[in-house]
Amino acid sequence: MAYIICLSSSRWHKTPTRTQRLLTQLNRYHKILFFQPPPARLSRDPRRNDYKKKGRWVQENITVYTLPPIFSVTDDTHPFLLRRNIKKMADYIAAQAARQNVRNALVWACSPLYATLLETLDYQGLVYDCFQDWPEFDIHWESLLANRADVLFAASPGLVDHLAPCNSNIALLPNGGDRKLFSKADDLTLQVPAPLLRIRGPLFGYLGDVSRDVDLRPVYQAARAHAAWSFVFAGRCSQANPLYRHMKQLSNVHFLGKIDRLNLPGYAAQFDVLIDLLDTDDPDEDVVPSRIYEYLMVGKPIAAMYPARFIPVYPDVIYGARSPKEFVDACYQAVLENSAWAPASRRQYGAEAAWELRAAEAERILESNGLL
Repeated sequence: MAYIICLSSSRWHKTPTRTQRLLTQLNRYHKILFFQPPPARLSRDPRRNDYKKKGRWVQENITVYTLPPIFSVTDDTHPFLLRRNIKKMADYIAAQAARQNVRNALVWACSPLYATLLETLDYQGLVYDCFQDWPEFDIHWESLLANRADVLFAASPGLVDHLAPCNSNIALLPNGGDRKLFSKADDLTLQVPAPLLRIRGPLFGYLGDVSRDVDLRPVYQAARAHAAWSFVFAGRCSQANPLYRHMKQLSNVHFLGKIDRLNLPGYAAQFDVLIDLLDTDDPDEDVVPSRIYEYLMVGKPIAAMYPARFIPVYPDVIYGARSPKEFVDACYQAVLENSAWAPASRRQYGAEAAWELRAAEAERILESNGLL
């Protein structure tokens, strides 16, 4: 049995994050302490006292804790506050590890924030799982974390290049998809979701929530250009998104609101084309989102926006675009697709990206490095 201390960049979610997907798929004999990130000390976050609660048992081998509140420090310019933060987090982690009899643990760090703890934690190995850029933190923190790591996992080729000057022991570990859930889209007994009964096709569908930073311009242009097409968002949309109010006025754009993730395959089965969009806050990000892999598992045609400097993935089965105009063309090609091999190829690509396979690869790499 191995001990793992996960220092997460996000809270434990009902909709699993990358970190959750990987850790829950590891060998169940490993004992894992999952530490949620600390809230800001002077904030009104209602969860700022969660660290006082007992650990939450989310899986037979995983216990979730919340780190105590700390001051909002993202660089070395406030050494006194930084030392206070380090001591508070390190003492809390050590106390929970001692309570659970966890020793000689492998630390699985998911954010440059935790580079500040490396001198105070007792651990036998360090993994840095880098799945995004971290512009809010001092670049030296990430450099320190990457240098100290025994193994680096990077979610994209761009992140591999970013980390390469710090450490040569890097493994490309892309995101994955929930094969068990999205394979259900092939179930012919699935009922048509009630909200779709009143919407005429062809249906272009987006699965999941839309944040304020999602660039909706491609859909806005496509919806205005083709009144006969219907664009359906199976998830919540932030009203702070700049185009939300404008798109609500279009009769062929439908925001369905909160959809239980377990019901998403039923929607995917009814869509003619699945669509993916970019975030405006990081338009050059080359990390492939889990959504794409889950679209592939469904097998339906996909129209997706690509970052300007992004090498297209699966160009043989995804209709890619780099501008709103190109997105309209991609949607047109996708809805007219008449291919016997493309759906099967997509499903094969999706199956190869299942989270359980990603986790198995991560575990193999850690074992080969003597960390598990």
